[in-house]
Amino acid sequence: MEVELLTIVRRRPVPDMSSHRLLQAHLEQDLGMDSMKIIELLEEVEEHFGFSIADEELAHLRTVRDLYSSIEKNAAAAQA
Repeated sequence: MEVELLTIVRRRPVPDMSSHRLLQAHLEQDLGMDSMKIIELLEEVEEHFGFSIADEELAHLRTVRDLYSSIEKNAAAAQA
């Protein structure tokens, strides 16, 4: 799932950085995404992985790692 997420993020005009740095990157400050770009990213992630991220979780998404953690949580819940 991590590789898939990073591939989705890299489809956007983001700075060239290692996977490790990209996971730590802040969506707004490091990747230069405004709220509309973040919404577009979330829509693509939800479509790709086949589930919606809860509104409560959305408020806490700041980094690519936060988004990855949310994907893992939702994937585990879907399998339970």
